[in-house]
Amino acid sequence: MANWRDSILKHFAKGIARLTLVADTDGLLAEERIAHAIQERGFDLIPFEDPVAFRYAYESGYRSNWDAGKDTDLVVTVRSEDGLSSLPYDLLRAGRQLKFGLHPLFPKLNYPILKALDYTHLDALYEAYNRYDGSTLGESATKDCILTHCFGIVPSLVKTPVDLLKILLSRHYGKVSVPDTLDSYFLQVLRKEKRFADWPLETIVPCREGFLEFLQQQWPKYVQQHTEHKTCLVPFGHDDVRVYIDKFFLEGLLKPIAHDDIEKIPNWVLIGITHDPQADALKRMRRLMEHFQEKLPAAEASHRDWQWAAQTWAELVVLRWELDSALSGEDRGCWTTLHENVEQRFSDWMLGHFASLYNLPFFPQPVMVHQVPRYLAAQREQTKLGKIALVVLDGLAIDQWLILRRQLADSHPDWLFEESSLFAWVPTMTSISRQSIFAGDPPLYFPETINTTNKEELLWSKFWENQGLRRDAVACVKSVVSGTTVELDEALANPSLSVLGVVVNKVDEIMHGMQLGTAGMHGQVRLWADQGNLTSLITRLESEGFVIFLTADHGNVAATGIGSPNQGVLVETRGKRARVYDKAAFMEEVKAAYPDCIEWPGYGLPPGKYVLLPPTGKAFTTVGEEVVAHGGIALEEVMVPLVRIRKDSA
Repeated sequence: MANWRDSILKHFAKGIARLTLVADTDGLLAEERIAHAIQERGFDLIPFEDPVAFRYAYESGYRSNWDAGKDTDLVVTVRSEDGLSSLPYDLLRAGRQLKFGLHPLFPKLNYPILKALDYTHLDALYEAYNRYDGSTLGESATKDCILTHCFGIVPSLVKTPVDLLKILLSRHYGKVSVPDTLDSYFLQVLRKEKRFADWPLETIVPCREGFLEFLQQQWPKYVQQHTEHKTCLVPFGHDDVRVYIDKFFLEGLLKPIAHDDIEKIPNWVLIGITHDPQADALKRMRRLMEHFQEKLPAAEASHRDWQWAAQTWAELVVLRWELDSALSGEDRGCWTTLHENVEQRFSDWMLGHFASLYNLPFFPQPVMVHQVPRYLAAQREQTKLGKIALVVLDGLAIDQWLILRRQLADSHPDWLFEESSLFAWVPTMTSISRQSIFAGDPPLYFPETINTTNKEELLWSKFWENQGLRRDAVACVKSVVSGTTVELDEALANPSLSVLGVVVNKVDEIMHGMQLGTAGMHGQVRLWADQGNLTSLITRLESEGFVIFLTADHGNVAATGIGSPNQGVLVETRGKRARVYDKAAFMEEVKAAYPDCIEWPGYGLPPGKYVLLPPTGKAFTTVGEEVVAHGGIALEEVMVPLVRIRKDSA
């Protein structure tokens, strides 16, 4: 069956042109499957954003290759409204010119409504559109069309709580992104139904965290309905609702409650009741392992599938090490098999798909860590945020974030955590991945500082100056310990401060001294959380009026040593989970000695960088030594949290 991508991909046959310039105002070439297909056909994709940074990448990575007689096909995409006219003259003279957009694909739909739609929904919309032979649709009709065919929502048919819950449970479980304009339209229809008068619609429809909090508040009332008179808005017992509620408790989205009288409670409700904490946790871990194995992303999965997997895997990692002493031999064997399967499948996926990630759109959610500043700038502009603080916890894996979140939630029940996940840069090293956060660019664009973090403050200021802020409105404070760190005090004393970057090194410091594996990491992170330093920092930033976002540059993983190659100055950057060389021959020497190692293709890195990664679960250190490290492409290293922390407005 034909799809919307075919009309674009037909223009990209191997050898058709070594330089192609595309006016891509709607960012269609950044869609994951399109980008992957174009790259599989032998083309490199580079967006034209910063003219200076682009010129470096173009001259060093492509123009020099062409001059040397090497064949490299390049596609330059332009997202600005000016189109190709914003490109330098020498490119316009040399390149083939194309233009793609949403309007030619869907000429009978309202373009502003269409443009707000996430590209993951275009397949369903295109299929429905090809069956439509009517006249051009206006704004309201386009909204109805998109809600129906992309989200399965027919607003006029939502009459009962079950109707509404089926929509919201499916949407928020899958983290489905619905444009604000469509949410507003849906809410207008829902407000007309008197049946929903007591429902906090403005909170639970658009906001996943608000919806989960609403369910959590209603759950005790539903349980108590079976033993005493309580009114519950949510029909948890309906068959179409129960199937989701079971998943929500299983994956940790809802928390079980204590209840004394369980004899009158239906058996299915027990998943949301605590009675024997350890037995409950063991049962949940075993069920979640089965559930996770069934949903483990396949070879052609999207990046979103792995973002879901990373969140669920983190829940499992925490459970596994909390229950370590209670696990049977069978449990341990099942865990080891699953862990090896996860890492191997993710490693294979990264090798095949990572190259298509860094040009994906950063809004409504960023995909990679270097997109965070651009996402914050867009948030600041669109929602008129006054002051923004980005807290970067160096080395924080998602499972360790879950431990920190628990402590933060206990100390501040009024805090809500809007959570998503990001891909770090590979190799997952601080000077590469953290520097990309503060630069707002892939590592390709900071070759001179690729081995250091000394220029992060300068890169951070430069990024925000390019967004129109004055230099004195931007600050970056490193090595922050708590909310009372002196350097933080000095930055916050500036009345002009609008954007603040903060680096907290504690988790990375714990990791580099860790000899007790994941269990040791979790124990030390809990201890640090209990000391309240992170709580102190967030509280201080909140009191200063900042909107707070938290992320990490990379995670970490437990690994076993396979030996440490002794190459002296031949290796440019050495780590236990990655080694970077400036000559291919030096990398090949180690590859010959350790044939199971992975030659990483160097996506997004400056030219002349050769990266060697150890096999799954292994490290470049003394044979048999157990370490916790970073640098490679394990799921725990690559995927990191992105969290907005805000107060509950209820």
